[in-house]
Amino acid sequence: MKLSYQLHIVCIPAILLSLLSACSGSAESDRNGHSHDIEGISVLDLNGSWHQMGRQYGILAEKQINDVLEYLESRIGLDSVRITTAAGIADKLYANYPDSLKTFFDGVSRTSGISLERLKLCNAAEYIEGTFLCSAMAVWGDYGSGKLVFGRNYDAVSYREIDRDVVVTVYHPTDGTAAATVGYAGEIYCVNGLNAKGLFIELNNGMPSAGSEIHWNLCPSTTNLFNMLFSAESLDDVDSFFKNTQSSLSAIIGVADKREARSYEWCFDGVRRGDGMTPDGLMISTNHYVNDSWPFNIPSDETSWNSITRRSNIAGKAEKFKGGIGVDKMKEIMSTSLKDGGPKHTLTRYQMVVVPEDMLLYINIPSNGGWVELKMKEFLD
Repeated sequence: MKLSYQLHIVCIPAILLSLLSACSGSAESDRNGHSHDIEGISVLDLNGSWHQMGRQYGILAEKQINDVLEYLESRIGLDSVRITTAAGIADKLYANYPDSLKTFFDGVSRTSGISLERLKLCNAAEYIEGTFLCSAMAVWGDYGSGKLVFGRNYDAVSYREIDRDVVVTVYHPTDGTAAATVGYAGEIYCVNGLNAKGLFIELNNGMPSAGSEIHWNLCPSTTNLFNMLFSAESLDDVDSFFKNTQSSLSAIIGVADKREARSYEWCFDGVRRGDGMTPDGLMISTNHYVNDSWPFNIPSDETSWNSITRRSNIAGKAEKFKGGIGVDKMKEIMSTSLKDGGPKHTLTRYQMVVVPEDMLLYINIPSNGGWVELKMKEFLD
């Protein structure tokens, strides 16, 4: 597939730059943010301090953030109770963000002209809308065809109308490892991430097993995962993170480097590994906990968005194609519908396949017309 690269460098009139500089930060730093259009996928490349990167993000992602806000606000409507509830969720999510990310939000607001209150609302869209699901599969060793390959379907009840606003954001902070996230514009946390050390992270909903309560007094789990991307250099670092970080919600986190993948069943009650429930060389996660040391019952398909069947279908495909699962076969498996023996749900909004060793990310957004290859090494170096 031939790639088409279009580079859009942020250009701002000199007078406006001087005014922005007088408000906060360096106007010159605003020029260090770049937007790349790669076959319809937006890659936003940010550089500098967190405030500087926020300013760049505000310029580059303004339209897409406004798209998400328009969609979200149309969903909330004019009902005063829903408006108050949504604002409350947004405030609670933001309250325990670290200061570095709060300066990022300030930078976004200054250059986009979008108020902090509305940015917080956009950031909380997934929490306000509620239900996202997801399926994941990784193969290596006897199950793979060479290098470790990780497949991931992001499933959600909402968002079909705004799949054009899924963006890849690359952060080059002055105080950490470079890392990229994949998610909706204005979402400043991690449900999918890849860092310059070759660590990939993805999040699945674990609420069917460990409950739907969110502990708002803690730093959000999605934010802690985001922060981990900029410091973790190995799976040992990841393991230490989970052992020492309490989760604010019920989740299943898939993590991989070039050698192996792991599944962490992570909730307020602690963390346990779920990858031991599959043979070596295979990791599967959907939306229920499989480590039998948990005190939770295995949910039914009806209460877990077909999590049991999706997991079983992935396992069946893994055995059928054992020893020959590379990138193309992974795409095929993750794109096979539930009724045809695969994991793809009617709620699947976008798909990813990742090869951590080569820093390759393949992403499929339905309205974009097919899989697009992103050579993330070019952005994360």
